[in-house]
Amino acid sequence: MSPWAAMPLVGDILEGAPEERFHRVFDTRINMPCQVRAGIWEATRYAEKLTDYPYNEIVFLIEGAMSVIDELGHEERFDPGDSFFLEKGFNGIWKQHGTIKIIHMTVDPD
Repeated sequence: MSPWAAMPLVGDILEGAPEERFHRVFDTRINMPCQVRAGIWEATRYAEKLTDYPYNEIVFLIEGAMSVIDELGHEERFDPGDSFFLEKGFNGIWKQHGTIKIIHMTVDPD
């Protein structure tokens, strides 16, 4: 895993001062210009407002607990062993209740 560092975010921070570390296991372009990345990611507690999420992402939660809250306020909580999909263009909140660790894959179709 990389050293802990401040996170470059895609949205606006609502709470916390997140730090992240990761180990990317796959990063390539498939059928240009589609960018595909996969790896292990860990980050400290925070909440972030996502507007027009920039890629499709599948997430497998290994450690910690988090919630995804859609624009209508529907909150879905995820615990270790759970998985979910965030669709490109998603609007809502990504909220980590503590430090989490995930295995994820992102696909940027643009």
